[in-house]
Amino acid sequence: MAVATAVRVRTGRSGRTQRVERTGWEVLTALLAGAAAFLAGTDFDLVRGLTVGGLIGAALAPVWIREASRYRGAALGGVLLLACLFSALALATWRSATHPPTEAGVLFELVPVVSAAMCVGALLWAQQVLSPGVVVCLYAIGSFMTSTMGSRFADEPWRFGFATPSTMLLLGACMLIRRRPRKRLLADMTVLGIITAVTALSGARSMSAFLIMTAVLLLWQHRPRTAKRTTSALLSLVLVGALGFGLYRALEGAALDGYLGQSAQERTAEQTQAAGSLILGGRPEIGATVALMLHEPLGYGAGVMATPTDMQAAKQGMSRLGYDPDNGYVEHYMFGTRIEVHSLIGDLWIWFGLAGLVLSGWLLWLATIYLGRSMANRTGTALGIFLALQLGWNLFFGPIISSLPPLALALGVFLLQRKEAAVEPSPPAPTARKPAAPRRRQGSQGQRARRRYLAGGPQRA
Repeated sequence: MAVATAVRVRTGRSGRTQRVERTGWEVLTALLAGAAAFLAGTDFDLVRGLTVGGLIGAALAPVWIREASRYRGAALGGVLLLACLFSALALATWRSATHPPTEAGVLFELVPVVSAAMCVGALLWAQQVLSPGVVVCLYAIGSFMTSTMGSRFADEPWRFGFATPSTMLLLGACMLIRRRPRKRLLADMTVLGIITAVTALSGARSMSAFLIMTAVLLLWQHRPRTAKRTTSALLSLVLVGALGFGLYRALEGAALDGYLGQSAQERTAEQTQAAGSLILGGRPEIGATVALMLHEPLGYGAGVMATPTDMQAAKQGMSRLGYDPDNGYVEHYMFGTRIEVHSLIGDLWIWFGLAGLVLSGWLLWLATIYLGRSMANRTGTALGIFLALQLGWNLFFGPIISSLPPLALALGVFLLQRKEAAVEPSPPAPTARKPAAPRRRQGSQGQRARRRYLAGGPQRA
């Protein structure tokens, strides 16, 4: 039997409110969605990579699978993931004759990827029940719960712990300002300015670049309209690339001059001197990745260890960049417990082979198309732009395990944006007899959609 719960909802600028009766099922569904979003953000392992969020996402699979199929691109992502899992098992079986297995084994190596996929599904469903801003805030609060558990948190708490959850939480809170674009832009810029200052002082060069680029692209998106035609997505991406290169050169000079702290100055000078480039010097694993791809083009499979021949090929690739690989880093980190090349593309290729490269291309396409369309159509959010830039960086320079939590939230944001662009009706042309609809009605479309979804009762969930 449904239990009614009265809540007040503001209906206009005059301050008048009306009472809307919410059933007990609606309240229960909202609480369950909030709990799913919160637990998806907690990166707490239950057993060998299975997170609490992944477990609740798997339990809610009968609910979110049907809803996720309505997001354009989600079905393709699911098919690619299944192909990757099959490829990982096939490659591991094939390599078992020549490559020793890891201590965790094949199946447990794949658990973190499956957990992240379950979290994505739970987030997509949660955004059908709650507003996207609320889901992001709950996810970020969950991230705070486990931000202190990282292995390098004690060395630099802000850089390796609180930076990303703080950014997600504050930018998610700005998403709650829906009906006043100028106030939302002011809030976004204030948040970005504060976090950028703290991050730069901590010596986090890449994170500082993401935040500065997010602020600049957000301002460009809100530029005054001087032409009837919108800017093309391709031109917007060219702008993103030019801005990224300019910031790279500027931050490199600032680090070398000591503006980002002594630690960043020493690291930048050493990396630039070693490889002639800050990126190649800071990420010599790129050389190992290319060398391994030439050595074994089909990949290795999940749950296998490298052989001495593989290790020697990786060291030679790193030596070509001016890096000295005989310092223990290659043996202990990159090939100690499994093969780790410190990039999402490289790790996906190692685990899943050619299917992993296809999945990486799909992720890169999602981030690219989000940035291009957001800049061209002025529809992007500060959080979405930040996550797109971060995903682009992690694809080339971020290890798979630490890249999975922000990747889950990024997919939830990107797929939601694409669904809204696909189903949102175009506004009618204004006429003399019938003026255009007020902005407040357009802003409440998401609320009405969630009300219609919840009104379906248990059969919809």
